[in-house]
Amino acid sequence: MDNTSATPQLSTSACALYDRVPCGLVSIDAELRVVHINRTLIDWLGMDARGFREGRPTQATDFLSLVGLTDAHSRALLGAYLAMLTRGGLGAPLELDIPGPGDKVFRAEVGIDPVLDADGHFLCASAVVMDATARSEAEHHVAQLRRDLEQRVTRRTNQLVAANKDIDVFSHSVSHDLRAPLRHISSFVTLAQERLGPGGDSQLLQYQASIAKASKRMGLMIEGLLEYARMGRVSLARQQVPLSPLVHGVVRHLQAEHPARSIEWVIDDDLPQVRGDAILLAEVLRNLLENAVNFTRTRAAARIEVGQWTDSTGERVVFVRDNGVGFDLEHAPNLFALFQRQHHSMDYEGIGTGLALTQRIVERHGGRIWCEAASSAGCTFAISLPGQVIDPESEFGRLPP
Repeated sequence: MDNTSATPQLSTSACALYDRVPCGLVSIDAELRVVHINRTLIDWLGMDARGFREGRPTQATDFLSLVGLTDAHSRALLGAYLAMLTRGGLGAPLELDIPGPGDKVFRAEVGIDPVLDADGHFLCASAVVMDATARSEAEHHVAQLRRDLEQRVTRRTNQLVAANKDIDVFSHSVSHDLRAPLRHISSFVTLAQERLGPGGDSQLLQYQASIAKASKRMGLMIEGLLEYARMGRVSLARQQVPLSPLVHGVVRHLQAEHPARSIEWVIDDDLPQVRGDAILLAEVLRNLLENAVNFTRTRAAARIEVGQWTDSTGERVVFVRDNGVGFDLEHAPNLFALFQRQHHSMDYEGIGTGLALTQRIVERHGGRIWCEAASSAGCTFAISLPGQVIDPESEFGRLPP
């Protein structure tokens, strides 16, 4: 086949434009010989430009040999693709690694279309070759980053599994090994009190009463510690939870537990719906409202309010406000820390686990909690919770069951 007669002739200006385009252009005849190639592709492949005259090879050149494909699979793939075009077929672009100058590998994206004459007969295949080296390297880099991330996630998951096992061992030790001596202490103190009787040494009876009270408090602290550890692992039964009915339910329970208290309850009946575990959210509300009940007991006219506001970002915030004794925030850096109390246990009951548990539950729901307070002026606890399906415990963050 005469290569010159089989390919349309280009004008001088068209040839110059053909050579300058920022992609490789090449025409291949039915025998897979190069008919025409532009200077861009010649330079990319590091070929000797003297072997071409106006883009045409000075001697018959096989395209597969020209691009230097030594990989048998790539040669077979490209050869089959070109053969399909000579029969009038069409195919998707190919990506091939082609040797370039200086032992560099040139990643080529090759799109080939058949050129037909007026009668629909095949003249040649026109190929556009794009330099996909940078994109290929970026894809390899992203793939490596993904592999590294997967390895880090696997390591992190294994660490969490190991941490959970440690927590299990710790919880078992606390539940059994610490409770047993506490029970013995309480039992022997009771026996000693019975042995002394009400007429015994008053100082000794006072000592025994202090021991009994301390052992009871330690038992409650152990229970709180176990509950705090459990709260980090319990699975959440997520659903849409309307807060207003939940608040009213908690308030009814508190009213039944404190029938002698005169408390003005102010509850917003249009509190938002949030996404979360209804039982755990009820525990959050109970802890905060029980706190308010406890710290307003010295007020002749106690007032507890549950309402909401919208902050500058449009987020709806639910608050619990009371007119109790309050506290100075400057002296409460560990307000939500376990076993930290802002008032003496002799004045107000509690062991300092309620706020720590509350914060843990709120954070597990993807929310946040903070406090505004002033000494002798009550306090306000504010909570923001996601209203939609927001799961901070994704596959990367969820603790293994």
